[in-house]
Amino acid sequence: MVKNISISLLLILLGYVVVFYENFTVILSGIAIFIIGMFFMQDGFKQLSGGILEKLLQKFTSNTLYAILTGFLSTSIVQSSTIISLVVISFLSAELLTLVQGIGIIFGSNLGSTTTAWIVSSLGVDVKISAYAFPMIVFGVILRFFKTNASKGTGNVLLGLGFIFLGIAYMKDGFDVMKNSIDLASYAMDGYLGIVIYILIGIVVTVVIQSSAATLAIVITALNADSITYINALALAIGANVGTTLTAILASFTSNENGKRVALVHFIFNIVSAIFITIFIFNFKDLVDFLAPYLGISDKNYGMKLALFHTIFSAIGILLLTPFIPLLVKLSEKLIKKKVSSASKPKYLNTSAMQNPDAALVSIRKEIINLYENCQKAMLHALSFHTTNLTKSSLQEQISKDFTIIDTNLDEIYQTNLKSLYSEIIQYSSFAQENMFEFQHTEIGELKRSASLIVEVLKDTRDIQKNVNFYLKSKNEYIKEEYNILRREIAEILIDINTLSTLENDADKLTQLEVIKNELAQNDLASSEEIDALIREDKIKATMATSYMNDSATGYSIQKKLVEVANILFMHNDLLKQIGETNETK
Repeated sequence: MVKNISISLLLILLGYVVVFYENFTVILSGIAIFIIGMFFMQDGFKQLSGGILEKLLQKFTSNTLYAILTGFLSTSIVQSSTIISLVVISFLSAELLTLVQGIGIIFGSNLGSTTTAWIVSSLGVDVKISAYAFPMIVFGVILRFFKTNASKGTGNVLLGLGFIFLGIAYMKDGFDVMKNSIDLASYAMDGYLGIVIYILIGIVVTVVIQSSAATLAIVITALNADSITYINALALAIGANVGTTLTAILASFTSNENGKRVALVHFIFNIVSAIFITIFIFNFKDLVDFLAPYLGISDKNYGMKLALFHTIFSAIGILLLTPFIPLLVKLSEKLIKKKVSSASKPKYLNTSAMQNPDAALVSIRKEIINLYENCQKAMLHALSFHTTNLTKSSLQEQISKDFTIIDTNLDEIYQTNLKSLYSEIIQYSSFAQENMFEFQHTEIGELKRSASLIVEVLKDTRDIQKNVNFYLKSKNEYIKEEYNILRREIAEILIDINTLSTLENDADKLTQLEVIKNELAQNDLASSEEIDALIREDKIKATMATSYMNDSATGYSIQKKLVEVANILFMHNDLLKQIGETNETK
């Protein structure tokens, strides 16, 4: 209630300012247009990358230095530390990155975000960029009508740049006019009290508009219009850097523990950097004044000096905190504990990964593997096998011992745990598909099919469980032996699939898959021949034979579905899948 009232009052106040104060209206319009431009440009880069950005972030982060460089370069290109932060958090949720890699990228992203200030301070002041804005907007709109993602992405980037340039022009005009009517510089505050107050203003502004780039654009245009003093502008830049951490913190709420940890470290990074820079702010001001001539920055070009200060701010933070990354990891792990989830709760389906197609696909795949592992355990228990350290040799030991039923209600397990998890996977997949390309729709379709097959396998196991338990208590050694063979065949397929899931080499995976398929073919043939011989020799009754024939057919169906699931879940390479499917057809 209080929140709604506060928002309503804020909107009324904003409406009053817009209607009665023309100069403020021009500045606010410039800010709004600038933010719209940022959104268009971010969406454009997403469409143009087609997942390349995500692959680069995942691939080139083998050590901390590479992670920092990757974060710097990707943010400089995309012009949004927010995008990089959200991608990192979504990748951490899907466990595509380690926490150390994620922290390194975030550190580099902070430095990369300073390029926005350089662009705004150079183009926004020395060039009349509004003249370039309108052609970009026109061509951007035209390209958006094309069907290809590349054309739409390019159109969005042009629209974004056009709106950003237009927004800067509006802000500059607004501050120029306001300077003549209201002297904002007269409100400047000297000393550390003024610096702290302006840092707080920078934090609040950035939190409200959710963009440190927009805050810096406002500061630079105001600075070059002499609407604020240089030292107060430096304090606003510090505040903007601290305020931008809120986006990562908010995104981490729907992430897993690692996502929350990297958001915490991001916050610590900016806070420590801000405190250090604030203490020595006058020294760093002198450092900027000293370095500026060597970089071709004139003494009165305070906009570019602010950009240089912003870069030094982030670089100092990296130098201060990079040696302590292992310590920060331990601290974040201590403060944010890992939660133990039940079988019915998803482990990887985080909302933060849903907007990122690659991360969403990995999350879905891992969650289906989680579903498979839970179903596998339930199946083995239903067949009265203990699953701890289960291997083919220990499997044979269990079969040779006197049969003891493990009381397992597969219907109850499915209804109370696995049905909920399966439903969550399907629902999450449906929403995630909205952000995916066509080729990703095909992959997610296969993944959903594998989840459906896993549930079918569980239900098929339930169908044979009753007869397995009944005939393994029978005095007829022949039928008991046949049901033990059926149990062993299903369990061995599961063990072989577990082996497949641990392999990294593509050739080894193909070899293991062929081994599994050969076993499947032999199981079907051997089963048919043996039961025919037992019937002819009158070693089992007709009722036993028909029961076993039905259960054997179901058992073969279980194994066949398991092989298909293995091909989808563990043969990640498309070519490997095609080879596997071709061999299966042959």
